[in-house]
Formats: sequence, structure tokens, C-alpha cells
Amino acid sequence: MKKQEKIKLRNINKGDLNCFLKWWRDEELIKLTSGIYIESEKILQNLFNKMLAKNNEHFMIIYNKKIIGHISLTRKSRTIFEIHIVIGEKKYQSLGLGTIAIKKALDMGFNILGYKKAYLEVRPDNIRAIKAYEKCGFTKAGFNKYENNKNQPVVLKMILAAPSWN
Repeated sequence: MKKQEKIKLRNINKGDLNCFLKWWRDEELIKLTSGIYIESEKILQNLFNKMLAKNNEHFMIIYNKKIIGHISLTRKSRTIFEIHIVIGEKKYQSLGLGTIAIKKALDMGFNILGYKKAYLEVRPDNIRAIKAYEKCGFTKAGFNKYENNKNQPVVLKMILAAPSWN
């Protein structure tokens, strides 16, 4: 069975909390994403509960029946969505699984949900992620500055119009 056939996306559920707590407490992983490390379990549980309330936007990435990460499609307008992905389980990083999961999520966003454009923001030094996004058809669209965010003051914006990634 090919890797793409082994990758599945499913809506998050309450039972996924421990995965998120593990990933959100991984300082190395956090440095690649938001850069905001939160110790308080109560705050982390509140963040997770907010995600659950929007579970039609948040999906677990399953590989060979094992949860390896999370991907989300956040509606920004009637035609545009933002995508986020984290392969939280380190032994599954750098295997091309994130690229497959992104393509599956893009298929859902464009062909099922009817969006016309996707975008994302990534740390400019996260070369592994940028390469995965480029493999999916995203192109660099400049930098966004968040002067009030000391953890992530500059991000690279990447965009993709449907359906060029196929």
C-alpha cells in the first residue's frame, strides 16, 4: 500500500487531548510553529476546547492507524481558507507524510468545501515546511510582520489558487 493510501484525515475529538498536550509541550516543535510555549494545562485545555467547537476545521492526521499530527482549514472568507499543519510525532517527520496530508486537506478545501484560494504563514527559517508547501503548489507571496509578536515577528506568506496543485 502506498503512503498516500495510508494517510487519513479525521475530525478531532475529545480523546485527542493528550496528543495536543504532548505536542504543545514540545519546545522544539513549538519553535517551528507559533513560538509560544504555554505551561498551564488549564490554558492548553481551553485552547483544545475551542478547537473542538470548530471540529469541522480541525483534523487529526492518521498514518497506518497511528495519530501523527494535526491539520486545520480555517475559513477566512467565503472563498479563502488558511491551512496549518503539524507533524507532532518526530519519527514521522521528514518522510513526506506532511506533504500527502496537505494535498488531502487541499482536496477537501477546494473540491468539497468549494474554496478558491488557500494561504498559509510559515517561519522563514522552517525550510522543511516551506519545501513541503512548494511541493503542494504553494508559492511565496512576501512577508508579513507582526511587530507585537516577539515569538514570531516575521512570517513568510504562501498562497495557492485551486486547482493547480494536482
